Amino acid sequence: MQTKKLELGQKIKRFRLINDIRQEDMAEKMGVSRATLINYEKGHTSINVEILNKIRKNYPDFDLDSFNSQKPKILIDNTINFKVLFSVLIDKNLFITFTTLFFIVLGVGSSFLFKKYYEAEISLYPAKSDMNQGLGQFQSLATNLGVNSFESDQNFNIPDVVKSRLIANKVIQKSWTLKSGEITNLLSIWKLHPKKSFFSLISSSADSLVITEKGIKKLKKHIKVFEDRASGLIRISTTFEDPQISASIANFIGNEVEYYIQKENSAQSTKEKLFISERLFIVKSELESSELKLKDFKERNRGYENSPELFMVFSQLLREVEAKKEVYLTLQQQLELARIEEVKKSPILHILDYAVAPVNKSSPNRFLFLITFGLIGFIGSVITTVFRY
Repeated sequence: MQTKKLELGQKIKRFRLINDIRQEDMAEKMGVSRATLINYEKGHTSINVEILNKIRKNYPDFDLDSFNSQKPKILIDNTINFKVLFSVLIDKNLFITFTTLFFIVLGVGSSFLFKKYYEAEISLYPAKSDMNQGLGQFQSLATNLGVNSFESDQNFNIPDVVKSRLIANKVIQKSWTLKSGEITNLLSIWKLHPKKSFFSLISSSADSLVITEKGIKKLKKHIKVFEDRASGLIRISTTFEDPQISASIANFIGNEVEYYIQKENSAQSTKEKLFISERLFIVKSELESSELKLKDFKERNRGYENSPELFMVFSQLLREVEAKKEVYLTLQQQLELARIEEVKKSPILHILDYAVAPVNKSSPNRFLFLITFGLIGFIGSVITTVFRY
């Protein structure tokens, strides 16, 4: 008799747990106290027919005979029974739906706690290949004369230039105009100021360097560089809380990168031009001196053709003049080519699109919050339902 009471109590408890019914609710519908229900489930108290009828009346799904067999399993021999899984999930669809909605509301609501950021972007593309095509005829001329090609030996890694301390320090020290019209700098916006104390008078310069260093490190987190290796297109994006500052800093960095590469690329050609100019001046003087010597010799020795010794001197002077002339002509051609090479002073990077102040914020992305938290709620509720089953 005790065995039968224990089995029936277990069936009631199993039904209550599967259907997520509280003990208080079931006890109330059965017309008994919670303690009595606990005794029923533990088999300490006998369950009469009247109580059993109340259970069947209030819970039509309670089938005494169905609990005599073991409920179907979701996982059998490491294989998922999707039919059972889907039936369990469909049975608990309300729980899954409400949990997912709760997490969606939670995610979208939490997105309002984050600061708004605005992203501006400037794009640049290399113009070096176009320049070389335009100077193709001069390149062939340089090759024939034994002069180096116009190919630049300068290789620039644009992301490194963009995030260099040279440009970062200029951005930190420069004043910017906010959307509201206020003029300020990044250190003030980020509230990076030296702490005022008794020792600040002594170590003010050291504090300033520390603050600047912190500003440079923080600035690098707000700048991103994207380089398309195939097309050479370079995109520099900046992200700040003020849209006007974001666009201004992006344009400033683009111009600084263009100027830096232009300056470095033309430095070598300018140096070569100055060297050739100096050599040309010296060779020209030597050529003029040799020509005067040859002229004086011919004027003093009218019949030098008939004297072997005089003709030999004449030949030496003539060879010297011809040699100096060849050097002079070569240097003159090289000077012209060096001047042409100064065309490289035109930017090898062209700004394709300047950055404009963005109208819409780039972050926080509330749609991303909605999707992320919705997936968390859905997956979490599904896992909870499966484990409870």
